[in-house]
Amino acid sequence: MSNATVKAKPVSADLDKQIRRGRALLRELKATLEDLEDHRELAAAKKRNAGKPGIPLRQVAKELGF
Repeated sequence: MSNATVKAKPVSADLDKQIRRGRALLRELKATLEDLEDHRELAAAKKRNAGKPGIPLRQVAKELGF
């Protein structure tokens, strides 16, 4: 038998890795939820404005000074 010992990773390194991954996942989820909320707001605005005349892009650009 060998006297060599197997060195295990420190527990804190594993926890730090898991925490970093968890934070990354939370950032991804937050971005996804924000995108979904934007989509819902856009769909509601389209429904509210259905059938109403739009404003020509040139007019909007002129009003905004572009």
